[in-house]
Order: sequence, then structure tokens, then C-alpha cells
Amino acid sequence: MLEEKFVSSVEVGVRGVRVVELPRIEDPRGNLSVVEFEKDLPFVPARCFWIYDVPGQNVRGEHSHRRLEQFLVCVKGACVITVDDGRNRADVALDRPNRGLYLPPLIWDMMHQFTHDAVLMVLASERYDPAEYIRDYNEFLQLVNQNESTFP
Repeated sequence: MLEEKFVSSVEVGVRGVRVVELPRIEDPRGNLSVVEFEKDLPFVPARCFWIYDVPGQNVRGEHSHRRLEQFLVCVKGACVITVDDGRNRADVALDRPNRGLYLPPLIWDMMHQFTHDAVLMVLASERYDPAEYIRDYNEFLQLVNQNESTFP
């Protein structure tokens, strides 16, 4: 079960999306947070990328994925992730390096309100494939409606 994979997590009211509180190991030499791939995530990452130096009020994301799962952590600064399952929508603040956000497939996301120093790290379950992206919101809604019976 998905909840058992995470150390501490809470649903946000959007299908399958979870805010995950990662361990914070405090040390006078500097703090540490960790994610053990096969233990703490419901997928083994195949790709890692990070978003930074986002100018002004620019928005990133604005798409969904057919199969890909993601785990997002703002390792520096802060940003807001808007998640949408075609029925429900929520805003999640990622404002500390030991808070992550799990996104299952077929979740529309928008990343915005980046602080000037924000660095958003994304772990992805698959390698980059442009055909995997859904960039049209109406197409996303059609796919959600077609797949509704398969959702947990």
C-alpha cells in the first residue's frame, strides 16, 4: 500500500497525491534528510532533475504524465505546487528540504511562486520521453474520464 512506503505522509485531497515528511537528522555540523529509493518511495527513480533561477512570477509544469510518477522536494527556498486530478485541486507549499510531494500518474501540476533562491529537485520514475507528457488540459480531462474506473 502506498502509505506504508512513506515515513510520514498525508493526503492532500487530490487522488493519490501525498505530502511526505522526510526524516530530519539534526547535527551541529549541519542537518541531513534522506530518501532511500527502494524503501521510501513507491518507485525507483530513473531520472533526477532540478528547476532553479525561475524569473519573476513564471510558472513551470502545466502538464501531466501518462505513466510517470514523481517525487518533488524544494531543497532550497520555497515554491507552491498546484495539483489537479480533474475533479479536485489543491495548493501545496514546499518550503523546507525535508518535505516532499508524491505525484502519481495523471495528475496535472503547476509549479509557481518560486522564491528567488528556490531549487526544486524532481525524482522521476522514467527517463524523459516527450510522448509521455500531456500538455493540453482538455486532453488530460478526457484521459482522466476514460481511466476513472482504474483509479484506487
